[in-house]
Amino acid sequence: MASLRRDTTADAPQRGHGRVTAVLCAAFDAATDEAVHAVREVVRGAGIALPDRPPHRPHFSLAAATVSRGAELDGVIGVAAGVAVRHTAFLVPFDTVGRFGRAGVVWLGPSEAPPPLLALQRDADASLVATGWRRAFGDRSAPAGWVAHCTLATRVPKPALRRVQDTVRASYRPVEAVVDAVAVILVGGRGDTSYHPLGRPVS
Repeated sequence: MASLRRDTTADAPQRGHGRVTAVLCAAFDAATDEAVHAVREVVRGAGIALPDRPPHRPHFSLAAATVSRGAELDGVIGVAAGVAVRHTAFLVPFDTVGRFGRAGVVWLGPSEAPPPLLALQRDADASLVATGWRRAFGDRSAPAGWVAHCTLATRVPKPALRRVQDTVRASYRPVEAVVDAVAVILVGGRGDTSYHPLGRPVS
C-alpha cells in the first residue's frame, strides 16, 4: 500500500543522511485535532508558552524505532501501512486530563484504553519488533507499560504542573475522539512522513 502524504510540509527538513527516530502514531480526524488544539489554548492561557501549532498533529504514539534514512525508513512506512489496513476507525473517549511529572507533560486521553486502541498499539509494536528493530522508547512502548496519551504540552515547570492540569480540568468537557489513520512522524521533524487511513470510517 502506498503511503499517502496529507501534510505537504511533512518531512522537508528531514532530507539527507543519518539516523532518525520514526514513530508510528494513531492519528485523529480533523474535528478531534481541532478540539485538542482548543484545549492547548487553555494551557497557553495558564501561562505556558506554546507555538501556535505544534510540529506534529495530535496523536497517540504507538511504537517507534531508530533507523537510517532511506530503505530502513521506507521499511517503517511499510510497517505503518500494513498495520493500518488491518484495523478500522474507532472512537476513544478523551475523559482524562493527565500529567507525567518527570517530563512535565500535560495530556488528554482515556481513563481506560478501549480494546480497538489496545489492539492497534499491540499490532504496531509487534510489527516493528518483528522487523528486528529495538523499541526506541524502551518499555514505554511495550504493551504492558504503554499509556494512551495525547500530549498538550511538554516541559511544563514542575511547580506549575498541577496548577496547569487543574486549570484545564476546570473548563474541560470530555471529547469523543475518532482514530482514523496511522501516521509516521520523525522526532525533531515536522508534519507527517506518511499517512495511512484505517479500513473504514466510524459510522
